Amino acid sequence: MIKSAVSLSDLDNKLTQIMHVAAGTLAVFVVHEPDFFESNVSIIVGRHRLTYVKPGVDVQLLSTVIKSMVIDPLANKRAQGSKLLHQLPGMHKREAMRQVPTEPGYDVTLTLMVPEPHRTEIDWDAKAAVNEYLKPVVNQLESVTKLIVRSQVLYMSGLNVSPKWSTDHEHFALPQDQLPLTINAIEAKLGSFVWTRPSLHFVIYIPRKKQMPLHIHSSDGEPTETNSFLVPRWGGVMIHNIPLAKGNASFPHYVTLDSHWIMSTVLTHLHRLLPIPSLKETEGLKILPSLDTCLLTEWQLDGLARARVSYYLSNIHITLQSLCELVGEISNMVISDEVGGWVWGAVEEWSECGQAAREGRLQEATLYCSRSFTQADAAFFHPSMLALLYFPDNQKYAIYVPLFLPVSIPVILSLKMVLGLYWKPSPRKEKVE
Repeated sequence: MIKSAVSLSDLDNKLTQIMHVAAGTLAVFVVHEPDFFESNVSIIVGRHRLTYVKPGVDVQLLSTVIKSMVIDPLANKRAQGSKLLHQLPGMHKREAMRQVPTEPGYDVTLTLMVPEPHRTEIDWDAKAAVNEYLKPVVNQLESVTKLIVRSQVLYMSGLNVSPKWSTDHEHFALPQDQLPLTINAIEAKLGSFVWTRPSLHFVIYIPRKKQMPLHIHSSDGEPTETNSFLVPRWGGVMIHNIPLAKGNASFPHYVTLDSHWIMSTVLTHLHRLLPIPSLKETEGLKILPSLDTCLLTEWQLDGLARARVSYYLSNIHITLQSLCELVGEISNMVISDEVGGWVWGAVEEWSECGQAAREGRLQEATLYCSRSFTQADAAFFHPSMLALLYFPDNQKYAIYVPLFLPVSIPVILSLKMVLGLYWKPSPRKEKVE
């Protein structure tokens, strides 16, 4: 088969068809044919779960590549606890803090902001763009997490920024230190409070005429390549400059947006918000490009699943342990059958998840962990548990004394007066001789 393959990409496709590499598994092939490798390349990562190496490859480089493929190192630190997260260097710590909390599902909202609809009429088929670019990724992630995608258009709403004209670049410059102010101004208009699941927002902003062209400048004063910025655990904002209308043109000015640029930026932000492992080509390493740039590779999906399983196992353990400590501290807490069933279900699913993870059954482990996480959270945040949580025994006196003390004082004084009248000795009669 190696001799019949015309290239390593062709060999990767043929090997994937004839051999099955299970989810959660990576296979390393030693290829003795030097024609498949470039002169300075010794490791080639395939599109699926196969990695090809030269004989005598640098073992340290290979172990580093495999580690990065198995799980995102920053996601692994975050799953092990906040103490390890604070030990990371500044850049890696910021990157880890960007990742969204691990939840069974997210609401993804695409928002097009048009502050001057009387001047500009935007032609953008959001549904077609989602079906072409996002839908394949959503289908891929369905076994790991569920993404519900929505879109909306906000008119007469803009970013609360004050860009300055840059004579060197001949456009309006938006410094990075002003970026957090833009989110505060539009947060209430996005409608994230409507859904109970965590929300991811991706905003496409059309600048006002007096601010065009508008570009984001980095800390060194140079414009960014993507003209967008990522908001940790929230989403991202893209600034889409449109062609200005000619002087004698009538209003509104019809403009068609570039869906490829918008959705490519959304996918880039989504990859950074989710702990999806990634590799960069370095000396000695080459990565086969995906046939569809929108889709994730199989080893990336496995890495995301591992990161979520690791976080789930840690978080479920903390939730159940906190629940046990709570029950032990509050003696009069009554556990309902419903809460007890959720706790037992969470423990059983958590045990099954650990067993499946140890045996390499990654897809089953993901399913078990997701169900255990949902049941553990439902038990801990049950209304009957919260009522006792906020009124423990050591706080009852502080709660009830201010209520009953003002009422009890007149009662005690009245009782004292009644007892005084009852026990008062009767007056003695004097003898008359």
